[in-house]
Amino acid sequence: MMDLIPKDLSIWESNYAYNFWTQAIDDLGLYSAAHIYEALGLNNAWILRLARELNSTIQKYFYAKGFYSQALMESTLYTSNGSKMIYVPNGIPDSSTILPIVLGLINPRSHEAMSTIDKVINTLMINGGLARFPVDDYHYDSSLYDSTGPDPPWVITTLFLAMYYEDIGNYPEALQLLNWCVEHSQHGLLPEAVDPRLGYPLPTTSPLTWSAAMYVMASLNYKSQGNPITELTVLL
Repeated sequence: MMDLIPKDLSIWESNYAYNFWTQAIDDLGLYSAAHIYEALGLNNAWILRLARELNSTIQKYFYAKGFYSQALMESTLYTSNGSKMIYVPNGIPDSSTILPIVLGLINPRSHEAMSTIDKVINTLMINGGLARFPVDDYHYDSSLYDSTGPDPPWVITTLFLAMYYEDIGNYPEALQLLNWCVEHSQHGLLPEAVDPRLGYPLPTTSPLTWSAAMYVMASLNYKSQGNPITELTVLL
C-alpha cells in the first residue's frame, strides 16, 4: 500500500479521498516535528524517514500532466493476469495546492511548483481572485444560493497566491492581490468569497476569520523594500 496518510475530507470538506492538502500539510508537520526533536537533543531519524517516505509518495502519485492534482481516485488496471485497483491523480486543479508549496513542500521556483501555479491561475482566476476548484457551486446551490454563478473567487485562496508571489520575490503581483482583497471587503471586513460576476462580498459567510488571518499572514510576509504596503492599512 502507498505510504500515505489515511483518507479524509478535503480542506473544503467537499470530497473524501487521499487529498493533496492533507498529505502535504502532514508531511510538513513531520519535518517540523523532526526539527523540534533535534532542538531538544532527541533522535529524530525515524521522523525524518517517515517524512521523506511521505514526500516521495506525494511526488510519485499526485504530480502528473504538469501539476499537482487535488486528490487521488481509484482506477482499475487490467493486465493479462486479471485486474487490480490502483490510485491515480483525479486531474482536478485546486487552489489549496498552493499553500503547501509556500510552506516549503518543494522549492517554489522548481518546475513542479511553477507549472502547478500556472495551471491553477489559468483554470481558476476569476476577475482578479482565485476560485477553489472548477465548477464550485457551494454558494450557488439550494443550501446558500447567494452567488449569481458558480466558481466564486475566495479571499484565502487569493492570499495563498499572494504569499507564493512574495516567496519568489514578485511583490507587485502580491500587492495587487492584497489590494484585491481590500477592494472586495465591506466595512473593513473580509468575506469568505466574492460574487464571480458582480464582485460583491457574499453575505452568508462574511466576515470570515480565516480570511482575516490569511490577510495578516500575507501582509507580514510582504518584505519588499521598494514598495511599502501603505495601502493595506485600510484593514490593518
